[in-house]
Amino acid sequence: METYKLIDGKFNSDDAKEILMNMISSKIHFHAVKDFSMQERTGEAEALSRERIKELQKTKEQIISIIEKARKKNLILEVHSSVNISFVSKE
Repeated sequence: METYKLIDGKFNSDDAKEILMNMISSKIHFHAVKDFSMQERTGEAEALSRERIKELQKTKEQIISIIEKARKKNLILEVHSSVNISFVSKE
């Protein structure tokens, strides 16, 4: 397995919000395009993508809440994010 750091640092609330919202928005967009493509090809929704969008939107709201708490308390946010990549067999 390979691990790559994507985010590793301390950020003020504005910078943390920009970084994290861009990352989540990108994932939401990915799943929205996947769902749209499936609907165009088959006439059916991509259920996994729709469910993932709901999960990501909930996560987005939770992160915004944390960032707002930090902003009100004039605190810095320490953010760490990494990606683990490994090979698996097709099932």
